[in-house]
Amino acid sequence: MSTTINEVDVRRLAGLANVISALLAAIPILESGTQMEALQTCASMAADVADELAQLERAS
Repeated sequence: MSTTINEVDVRRLAGLANVISALLAAIPILESGTQMEALQTCASMAADVADELAQLERAS
């Protein structure tokens, strides 16, 4: 069974990946007290993106 992957979903996930990338890049310049929180936020967002990619894969 082959299903076309929704372009909107892919673009939204790409946007989230860009946000993760920007936050990761900013971690070195954040105050030391907020670096771990930012890293945890990145990890959580990346896990969400991975879950949604897996759902897209299962649906296609």
